[in-house]
Amino acid sequence: MSEAGDRATARWRVIGLSVLAFFLMGSYSLARSTTESLFIEAHTSKGLPLVWVLVSFAMLASVLVYTHFVPRFELMNLFGVVTLISAGSMAACMLGRRLDLPGANHLLYVWKDTYMVVLVEIYYSFANSAFTIQAARWVYGLFGIVAGVGAIVGNMAVRYLAPTIGTEATLWLVTPALLAIAAGGVMLGRAAGVPNPLKGRARPPGVKDAVRVALGSSYLMLVLLLIALTQCVITLIDFSFNEIVEGLYPGTDARTALVSTVYASVSTGMLLLHGSTGPLLRLAGVPLTLLGIPVLMGGGVGAFTLWPALATVVVIKVASKCFDYTWFRNAKEILYIPLSYQERTQGKSIVDMLTYRVAKGIASGLLAAALATGVPNIVNYLTLALIGAWFAATLVVTRRFRGKVSREEELEGTKNKE
Repeated sequence: MSEAGDRATARWRVIGLSVLAFFLMGSYSLARSTTESLFIEAHTSKGLPLVWVLVSFAMLASVLVYTHFVPRFELMNLFGVVTLISAGSMAACMLGRRLDLPGANHLLYVWKDTYMVVLVEIYYSFANSAFTIQAARWVYGLFGIVAGVGAIVGNMAVRYLAPTIGTEATLWLVTPALLAIAAGGVMLGRAAGVPNPLKGRARPPGVKDAVRVALGSSYLMLVLLLIALTQCVITLIDFSFNEIVEGLYPGTDARTALVSTVYASVSTGMLLLHGSTGPLLRLAGVPLTLLGIPVLMGGGVGAFTLWPALATVVVIKVASKCFDYTWFRNAKEILYIPLSYQERTQGKSIVDMLTYRVAKGIASGLLAAALATGVPNIVNYLTLALIGAWFAATLVVTRRFRGKVSREEELEGTKNKE
């Protein structure tokens, strides 16, 4: 391909992924606060540990299916198919809820936590295959900014519509957003897709091969541990937040409005942090960026332990989500870029897709054990301990990353292996 053609392809990829980022986070903002509020209305916050376990099993099934199909399809075509399946799944869950079928609210919550992880996984697998580290350092922040705008639009829509038309009716707005996402993904694949080197093989790698790739790489296992610890911490913070909000806001629609306002604050913070991602990664580099996040979170959870009030837990809730979606996400994705296509897709699916939600199941077990002790502030102490382990895991994995990519190569840009 000519240099002009390469520039045109890169331009289409940046534009296409920016548009998809807007609608992805917009749809998730509509789905997240509404489904969480509906679930708490039906089962209270005490039902969260059980549904987190169910999410873990759902993600395991999703990973098994995904790792089978990802070597057989172009990433953006697979993205479009998964989006359409997600829209149909939501409609089925809503119908079950309307018919008052047992477990319908659990399935709706599981759907919300599952569809977004799968779509974001495909999104970043495509991006990690399309850009060098040098380009990713800047365009990932741009994608985050656009996603933040989409999230703000979605959250503000929930804030004003939930008290007016109701939480359930507001949730239905996710359907047209998902249809737009499916169409956009297919169009991007046709205009500027990334070739799949695994497609067309006599025997495309399957689930066993994906497991072998993930387990056979100590580097990927370290990334898995890093993600698991991070998500356990965020899940415990979510529990503390929901526990306080449930007590102070018993009304469903009022609670939905508060939660959407908090997530709107998250979206605003995301815009600021995404905007600083490029300069931060340029000046500090991937290792220092990743190491700074658990340090900041440890300070926030320590403050909440001393002052357990709504304002304090809102601050650490917002901070945990902002860091997770911005600096952590962008720097963590760069950890995959030096790897092979199979490691960046199949191996990454086990590390990212499975761990992000299975960690909630692990956190629910830790939470249940901690609460059973009856020790005051035990959840906060457990969270602080996990943050310490998070810092240690980050130190190890960033050293391994630096062994693959020198500081000079990180600044100049490193191309993918395939």
